[in-house]
Amino acid sequence: MHRFCLNCGHPVKEHYCPNCGQSAEVGRLSWKGFVEEFFHTLTHAEKSIFGTTWQLIRRPGIILDEYIAGKRKKYMSPVAFFLVWVALSILTHRSILAFSGFHPVIMEGITFRNPESIRAFIIHGEWLYILTFPVSAALFYIILARPAYTYIECLVITMYAFSVVYVFHILCYLVGGGLFSLNVLHWKFYSFQILLSLAYTIWTCIDFFRHKKVRWIAWRLPLYIILNTVVVLRFLEFLSNTWVRLEHAFP
Repeated sequence: MHRFCLNCGHPVKEHYCPNCGQSAEVGRLSWKGFVEEFFHTLTHAEKSIFGTTWQLIRRPGIILDEYIAGKRKKYMSPVAFFLVWVALSILTHRSILAFSGFHPVIMEGITFRNPESIRAFIIHGEWLYILTFPVSAALFYIILARPAYTYIECLVITMYAFSVVYVFHILCYLVGGGLFSLNVLHWKFYSFQILLSLAYTIWTCIDFFRHKKVRWIAWRLPLYIILNTVVVLRFLEFLSNTWVRLEHAFP
């Protein structure tokens, strides 16, 4: 007797539906099935969050090339990947602050000009940083990628890269703040995170454009790195100032 796929209704003879690929063994939800699915999603092959993360750290150019070329099934979606690491970064940051306390240390001249904006960025910076990735994608498109790539493709590239930056933020919080009890709100700590982000951005660009014929890449890449750093920092300052204005307008 034929079974029918619970997802699409197609007759099923084997262990998987030949029409949609869903397992024929799907039953009612249970704690055992939920836990198995959770760990399967985290750890299974290249599509897992850890597999995709490791590949993006080791050879980002390969995964970005393959995803843009259409080889997407074996990789975690950039949107889901981004949202998971953003959520974990914010959770880790807030947990470290709850454990160690709120003790910001700023340095005049290299931080934002408005003290209130500095405090707003310290509290909400992980959220505000999310809003900067479309700006980085636009600069990447204008300076490095066009006409070979579209802006949407640059948005995906930037989303993957930003996700790995959040991974580095998490490691900084856990190792620096959790293991060594460093002040994660010290300007030196933020400076180290910025340098780490810059190093990964440079590595991603080099690996991505390694075998591509891009004219004047030797000066276009430094131009992108410099402009992206300056524009993103200024945009973060603008967002922090806007946050303060909104707090004053809606106390």
